[in-house]
Amino acid sequence: MNLPMVSRTAASLLLVGLLAGCGSDSTAPAAAPAVVAPTTFTVAGTAATGAALDGATITIIGSDGTSYPAAGAAPIVTGADGSYSIVLPLSAKPPFVVTAVKNDVSLVSVVAEAKDSTANVTPVTNLIASRLSSSGDPAKLAAEFLADPKLIDLAKITTSVAEVVKLVQPLMDAVGDSTNPLSGNIQVAVTNGTGADKMLDSLSISITPNSASTVNIAVSVKQKQAEGEQPVVIAFSGGTGATAPAATLPTVVATDLVTSGNATLISDFLQRVTACYALPQTDRVASGGTTAADIKAAACKDVFAGNDPTSFKSSGAIVSSTGAWSSIFNANAVGVKFDRGSYEFTRGNGDLVIAFRSTDSAGNSNNQTLAVRTDTDGKLRAIGNQYKYNGGVNAYQQLRNFINQPAADYYSTGYNLTVNATADVADVAKVVVTSPSGKTLVLMPSSGSNYFPLVKSDSTISGTSFLRLARQYLDTGNTGDPALADTSVFFSPDRFDAAAILAIPAQARWKFDYYLKSAPTVIDATQYFTTRARATTIAELQTQPLANMVDTFYASVKAQQTVAGATTFVAANPADPAQLKFDWVVPTGALEPTSIQVYGNYVSAPLTRSPFNDKKAVKSSDRTGTIACSSGGSGDTHCDSAGKYAASVRFNGMHLWAQDAAGRDFAHFYAVYTVTIP
Repeated sequence: MNLPMVSRTAASLLLVGLLAGCGSDSTAPAAAPAVVAPTTFTVAGTAATGAALDGATITIIGSDGTSYPAAGAAPIVTGADGSYSIVLPLSAKPPFVVTAVKNDVSLVSVVAEAKDSTANVTPVTNLIASRLSSSGDPAKLAAEFLADPKLIDLAKITTSVAEVVKLVQPLMDAVGDSTNPLSGNIQVAVTNGTGADKMLDSLSISITPNSASTVNIAVSVKQKQAEGEQPVVIAFSGGTGATAPAATLPTVVATDLVTSGNATLISDFLQRVTACYALPQTDRVASGGTTAADIKAAACKDVFAGNDPTSFKSSGAIVSSTGAWSSIFNANAVGVKFDRGSYEFTRGNGDLVIAFRSTDSAGNSNNQTLAVRTDTDGKLRAIGNQYKYNGGVNAYQQLRNFINQPAADYYSTGYNLTVNATADVADVAKVVVTSPSGKTLVLMPSSGSNYFPLVKSDSTISGTSFLRLARQYLDTGNTGDPALADTSVFFSPDRFDAAAILAIPAQARWKFDYYLKSAPTVIDATQYFTTRARATTIAELQTQPLANMVDTFYASVKAQQTVAGATTFVAANPADPAQLKFDWVVPTGALEPTSIQVYGNYVSAPLTRSPFNDKKAVKSSDRTGTIACSSGGSGDTHCDSAGKYAASVRFNGMHLWAQDAAGRDFAHFYAVYTVTIP
């Protein structure tokens, strides 16, 4: 190619410059630093139940069984906002199971790959883990995938997340949440009480073992509902023979949900209650004070609506040394702590019902519920349900052992319909209870009993307030109905199978109509009570260990039985027949009893036997306790003039009672009488 002279010169100079730059050490660019391959990755997320799960211990288990952090290393604990972060070596073997444990709260999540990942740990991820588990039990997932590493992979996790999101989508839409519940960033929502956090506040998820390889699952929405309205529950099974949810949750109206930030408000309320109990009794109450008006500490007044303890009323009880909040007046009730607050539902009048745990200085805990109201300053304060009369209902489960007739032993589950014989119901002639299915039952007062027993169809008083729906003999070879043998107690006419029990909502609403002796045909008051959990199926009950009377006590009772159907048993303390002494043991996994009770009959007139019962609250740490004879009034003569059990008393049974965190009652009953088995 021919170029003009000037162009050739320029081109030559350019070429020389380019050649001079090639291979010249003085002008060569610096070598790029070597890329160091990463040797670790991070798993982080948020543990929450609505409220942040602070102080929970995080453990991650790889598919080779290696746990992180390693044994002896500093534990990984969630912060006050529920956040956690843990660094793992790239050599860690995926997939991973993540657990967050705080006291008896245990939640599970999963991670598919060995790379930087977000893994939230919530009741929703617990449900996702349940869908991956071969038994349906999230607590077993880590052990299960060690045996079968193919149990979890990215595709299966994605499928399970999609299934759960589809189920709860109506609630996610109502709160404006589109975050992936497993791997999305929910930290801001948990901090602000919005979006994903509001969804967690409003979800009720129960996963109940039904056997070693199956679980029953129920999902519903906690929200505002009219009195008597029953919530919609989506029920399905997990584990062997797992079923998919038959439907999604129904459409949720956003205005029926609890307000944003509710978990923080509940936590604040419980902290203020704790502050009241941190004070000595002399600072809480005026000297010698026994009524609400005698509460003087500002920290204690701050617990109640309008800062006024006299505003509180719950099922007939007002604040006093013998009524509601009686522990405020107790000099020994110092340092009681209140925590684990959760939203349960909103009453028709807008008040919230919350659940919480109280723990005394000795470590004894109780689970309770309470109606609270949003006060003028935006804080929650106690108001109570404002009901006129005593009442309540709880899911109830019982194992009844017949001391001298093991062939009659049976399980039963149902509901305890409680109307305690307190002063507010002194003029109540009967209470007609309408079940969630519309069936009616009658409770009536009975001399000697500290509660209203159920009335049988023949108008006789049963001596129990426990409505037995499902029942089954321990002897699996006997498929008969225990109701035909144990005619002294109360059974529903229809024997409920597992499907019928599972159809009952966790937050079932029961109507109580009160009739007075002075106007026996007129309803004086109608009150609605809501359960926190449904009754268990028999199979579910069989998976729950129970406390037992010690063998020597059991043998003592058996030896002292003198006639079929009755006994003169006066316990292991015959030198003091005013007391019955119990001793028990609590196996691993069993609920700790917090009440002991004895039942019996006394001859109140020739040929007339009247039922009675005496009970005693015990600490969860106790393993022995005594019940004193306690008169139920002028018509009750089962205690003699010296306060001891009268000679005409015949005991027919006793039980150890406990309650789980969901508010379900469990009793191990020891029957001294015998029955005729068809």
